[in-house]
Amino acid sequence: MQDILELERRITAAIERITYGVERLSGAAVPAGAPGPALSSEGEAAARIAHLTEALDEERMTNAQLNERLRVLREKAGQGSDEAVADLEAKLAAQGEEIATLRRVLAEACREIAFLRAARSAEAEELAEIVTALDPLVAAAASEAPHA
Repeated sequence: MQDILELERRITAAIERITYGVERLSGAAVPAGAPGPALSSEGEAAARIAHLTEALDEERMTNAQLNERLRVLREKAGQGSDEAVADLEAKLAAQGEEIATLRRVLAEACREIAFLRAARSAEAEELAEIVTALDPLVAAAASEAPHA
C-alpha cells in the first residue's frame, strides 16, 4: 500500500512538471523584431505540442480515474481487494511509462522549436543584410529617375 502512495505522489509530481513545461512552451513569446509570420515547420511543431498537450490532459483524466479507484479500493481494504490493488499498480506503472514517453517527445518538440527559431533569426539577419545592400542602389535609382 505504501508503494501505491509513492507511485501516486511521483505520477502527480511528473504531471505537474509536464504541465509547467507545456504551459511555459505554449506561452513563449516570439522575440521582438522577428520577421513576419512563423515558418510552417514551427506551426507544425506547435500543432505537435497541442497534440501532446491533449494527450497529457487525457493522461491526467486517466490518472484521476485511477486515483478514484484507488481511493475506493483503500476503503475496501481487507475485503479481498489485493488483486484489484495489484491491477491498479500495474496500470499506474504503465501510465508512468506513458508519461515518460510524452516527456521525451515534448523535449524533442522543444528542441525542434529552438532550432526553428534560430533558423528564423538567421534568415532575418540575412534579409537585413540584403536590404542594407540594396538601400544605396534604390537611392541612386531614385535620384536618377526623372521627376514627373
